[in-house]
Amino acid sequence: MQFLRNALFLVISMFTSLACIGPWAAFKAPAPPEPPAARDAMTQEITVMSFNVKTTKTGPQGYPKRLNGVAQTILKEKPDSFGLQEAHADWRGALLGELGDSYAIACARGRSFEDAEGAPIFYRKDKFELVKEEVFWLSPTPGRVSYAWGASFPRVAGYAVLRDKKTGFVYAHINSHFDFLTGTARTNSAWMIAECAKDLALPAVFTADMNCAPGTKPTQYLEAGGLTDLRRAAKTTDTGKTYPGGNALLNNTVLDYIYANHYLRGAKEFKVIRDEYDGMHPSDHFAVAATLTLAN
Repeated sequence: MQFLRNALFLVISMFTSLACIGPWAAFKAPAPPEPPAARDAMTQEITVMSFNVKTTKTGPQGYPKRLNGVAQTILKEKPDSFGLQEAHADWRGALLGELGDSYAIACARGRSFEDAEGAPIFYRKDKFELVKEEVFWLSPTPGRVSYAWGASFPRVAGYAVLRDKKTGFVYAHINSHFDFLTGTARTNSAWMIAECAKDLALPAVFTADMNCAPGTKPTQYLEAGGLTDLRRAAKTTDTGKTYPGGNALLNNTVLDYIYANHYLRGAKEFKVIRDEYDGMHPSDHFAVAATLTLAN
């Protein structure tokens, strides 16, 4: 894809950072894409979700003890597609089993080709068929396992192109988990996501734990690239925090987002899901969900 080739520009940008000039000094924020045709061929309402399910494998917070709560959170909302963060192979397999025959998985690759934490996308297999999927790494070499810009470890993103079996409506779901360590890594990652959404030239949503607050540079880059934060755009919304605790530096802040590109025709609702199951929250993050209308 073109945005993968464009990522090579980031290699050049790193060499321009002299005398404390940041790697973005040579580049402008992403330009917004061309608007779609004035007349929409088709519109469709969808519901999507983002959920950082916490990678912990064992102990009182291990995923087996939280599996039911995560599954029930998803089944209660019945999203058409949802993106997970911190979902290692055991998590993905266990959750698929718990969800029954409702969902299939795309972009299951983790931080390495073998496994580790990933950012998979699940979709309703009774309603949609998978047209295409691709995984890439948030670095100047997105086609191979890699990381850069001071990130703590390899960060992955991916997209799934889905077609409604009944209506033929097509949309792309992009999902990722940005690095927590450096703002440069998060900002460059946002640039790559904006380029991906533009290059797809399809109605698209982006879900992520972005590890940054609203109004920071990564969110600004996404918006400059033509993506809309549904937390702000929805008619009914919830601006409450999505990370209730666990890390003193991040407690009680917004980290989790849902965006849509310029094919957005309306956002009905954005919600933060705070339900408890088995006496506890299913994760250290709250899930977020949005109902929106996209145009083909």
